[in-house]
Amino acid sequence: QILQSLGLRSFTPQVSACPGCGRTTSTFFQEMAEQIQSHLREQMPRWRERYPGVESLRVAVMGCVVNGPGESKHADIGISLPGTFEEPKAPVYVDGRLKLTLKGDTIVSEFLGILEQYVAARYGNGVSPPAPLRAAGGPAPAS
Repeated sequence: QILQSLGLRSFTPQVSACPGCGRTTSTFFQEMAEQIQSHLREQMPRWRERYPGVESLRVAVMGCVVNGPGESKHADIGISLPGTFEEPKAPVYVDGRLKLTLKGDTIVSEFLGILEQYVAARYGNGVSPPAPLRAAGGPAPAS
């Protein structure tokens, strides 16, 4: 874990999740973060064999719009949930860009489906993952 946290080597996908605060709908956010982490753990044995380089995947699971979009933009794929009293929308960012916004009771399952598609597209066919669409630490390019 030390080598991975220092960015020297990757063993499993890295999940960035905020600790939650008064702005989050705590139980839903915490449950979603755990479901996504569990999904990654369950899929890794299969993904390692099928998708070379998937260990370097960075996923953001954020609880509200204060830090969520920024953290999600700096991950390979990320979701930012609505906070308490915010409109029930969850923007999903892929390679630094807003891809879509999820709504409703199926946010978790829809995000997991998007995550599966992303892993297959980015790491599939034994090809090295493409360079990110953004400069390291910089903003996403304008389209």
